[in-house]
Order: sequence, then structure tokens, then C-alpha cells
Amino acid sequence: MKYKAEIFDKFQYLYDVTGFSDHQVHCVIDFKGSADAEVIEKAAFLLLKAIPILSRTYINLGKNSYWEDTASSVWVDLFAVTSNSEDFESFTNSKTDEKTGPQIKFCLFQGENDRLSVVINHMVADGGGFKQCMYMFAEIYSKLLNNPDYIPEHVIDGDRGFKAIAREQGLLHRLGLLLINRKDNNQKSACEFAMDETGSASPFIVSREIPEELFRNIKSCCRKSGATVNDLVLAAFFRALSEMLDIKGKELSIPIMIDMRRYQKDKSFSALTNLASTTIVKNSVLPDESFEATLAKISSIMNMKKSGKLGMNTFLKLDAGFRIPFMNAYRIMSKTLRHPKTAMTNIGIIDSSKLVFANLPVDNAVMFASIKYRPYLQLSVTSFNDKMTLGIGLYGSERDREKIETLLDYLVAELKSCAAAENC
Repeated sequence: MKYKAEIFDKFQYLYDVTGFSDHQVHCVIDFKGSADAEVIEKAAFLLLKAIPILSRTYINLGKNSYWEDTASSVWVDLFAVTSNSEDFESFTNSKTDEKTGPQIKFCLFQGENDRLSVVINHMVADGGGFKQCMYMFAEIYSKLLNNPDYIPEHVIDGDRGFKAIAREQGLLHRLGLLLINRKDNNQKSACEFAMDETGSASPFIVSREIPEELFRNIKSCCRKSGATVNDLVLAAFFRALSEMLDIKGKELSIPIMIDMRRYQKDKSFSALTNLASTTIVKNSVLPDESFEATLAKISSIMNMKKSGKLGMNTFLKLDAGFRIPFMNAYRIMSKTLRHPKTAMTNIGIIDSSKLVFANLPVDNAVMFASIKYRPYLQLSVTSFNDKMTLGIGLYGSERDREKIETLLDYLVAELKSCAAAENC
């Protein structure tokens, strides 16, 4: 049976075709103890049954692309087990294949404490959808331990589009948002993070775990200043880039991702999909400017954006563009799609009360955004309990890795300086 591909499915496919990213989202879960490998594998198979889009294959026909059902016998790459840390890292940095499926895959690392790596095709889910998916996977695992014959009662196969969110705004409101925010989309930034264009490229993810004490201090600083954690990390990112690239005083444009589930009236998990939009934050860090001053500017910008339906502009443009008769919006996108050189996505909180694997404690859980192709760069942020993790993925050389390590060092130093400030 055939199922139409939604707009953001096609968008993510084009991201790989046009050399922006590998359109995958990556998750690593650290356990305190050992997982049952057989139950993990069985839970993975049941997840594909419960969320059918994960088992389908993508047929690329441009604007007429669609998903198609496949038999479970072809899911040979769904689950792997290893005790080799290099193989585990290689899996974490790998891709699913949308043309053969499945659209998600799992690897269990068995050691003193087990680890689970999960890679999902960004075409079927964004970070918010991936979290919903992993909560369901943990629930299936837990129930299988108590009942080996357990089968999920509900199938998650509802409407994967975003038209309902766009049309809930009302016609006049939609027109107003389009006119007011007509320039608020992905565009090239003046920020150029120079990379090694000559060295051979392979995928890697560089990350930094922010320890509990520092994260608590960061949240305390946010409460005192009236800012959000997202505001604070974004301010630190602006400052780290400006310092490392020696461009203080110059305006940078950094697109950030917005989870549009904030506008859903029905927030139940009825479909696995992409509901992420973007908004652009423009700011310059002046010489000798304090962190508090940068944070105040970023917080003010974000508060102003939130007052005007944050992220809705992108949804409305796409909805309008794809509804115009006789216009091949997909072909136009494939030729005119512009990618931001530097971006940030806050995937947000991974809820420890929902990511529960029976009696197997989870020490930490992180998610990383798609791995970018040179010269593009994206910072991802997630938190779990009292830990926050920063990550940047790139197809790059060892010299590129070293530069990204340095950038994250600058970023962590900025976070530490904020937490140590008198006002925090």
C-alpha cells in the first residue's frame, strides 16, 4: 500500500541531496546495569509494528514521492549487539537507508554498564517525535519483561502533516503572520566557520556533558535573570563563535529550531512526524560585553518572537506554496533551497519519567541532530535529569574535529563564566 510523503519528508530528503545533512537523528542511552538483549530486539520489532512508518520504504518521485509497506523479513539491519566501543561509535554515526528501510535501527553495547544507540531517519521524525518514539520503545521493553506475549494495543499511524496546525490560526491571522515575518526563514549567515575542504571526510559527533552542579547553576542564573535555558545556551553560542572567529561587533544570524507541537490542541501521540520549524536570531557581541548583557539581548529578542507565534511563518509559507495549483513547489525547492552555515537546535528535555526500562536505571540519555556536511555546522542541546549535553556532528577531517572540540571548549567556558557571575 502507498502513503503520500509529507512536505517535511521531502525537505529532509533534499537536505541530503543538496549536501546539507545526512537527515538522521541520533540517540544514546547509558544504563546502570545490563539490558536483556533478546527483549531489546523483540521490543524493536514490536515498535515497527506499532509505528508502521518506521517499517516503510521511501519511493522518490519528486513531488509525487510516497512511502510503501514492506515485509518484516527485510528488516535485517534493525538490531545489532557489540562489545567493541569503536563499532558502537561507528553505528552511532551511521545512517538508515530510506529506500530499503527500516527507518530506525538499534545497537546494544554490552559492557560493565550497557549502552543503547538508536538512529532514526529524520524524514519520519524530528527530535520531538524521536522522543515520543523512544518513550514508547521503553514502555514496550518494560511490558515484555513482565509478559513475553505482550503486543502494543494501539497503532500510531495518524495524519503526519502539519496543515491542522497552520489552519488553526485562521485565514486573517495567517495572512498577518506571513506579511509581518516574511523574511524570517533560513538564510545565509555572515558567520563562516572555516573547515578543512581538502582532508578526507568521515562522520563524527563531538559532545560535552555539562555536569550536574554547573547545570544547576545555569538554571539558577536563568531564574534570576528571567531567561530560559535555551536563551542562555544561545547567548553562550553567540559569544563562543564571536570569540573563536574573532568577529566581535559583527552581526551573526543563527537559525534555531522550534518544536511546533506547542500549538497542537491535541498533544497525544497519534502520528510520528516532523513538526519542527525555524526562526532566525540576529545578534552581535560587542567587544568587552558581559555575558549578562548578551543574555539580556537574546532573551529580549526571543520574548519578542514568542509574542508573534514563534516558528509559524515557515509552516504557513510551505502550506501556501504547496497548495498553489500547477506549481511544482518541490522542483523549486530542489533548486532554490538555502542552508544556514551555522545553526542551533534545542531538542529539549528527555523525560526521565517516561524513558523507563522496568528495573534497569538510565544514567543518561542524549540526542544529537543530523550530522552536517562541510561547511555547515549545527549545535544540538538535550537534557536528562540534572545533566545537559551539547553536541556537534560533522562529516569532516581530523582537523575539523579539532576545531569543533575547540569551539565546544569555548562554549563550555562561556557557560562556566555565566554560572560564576555575581548576578547569578
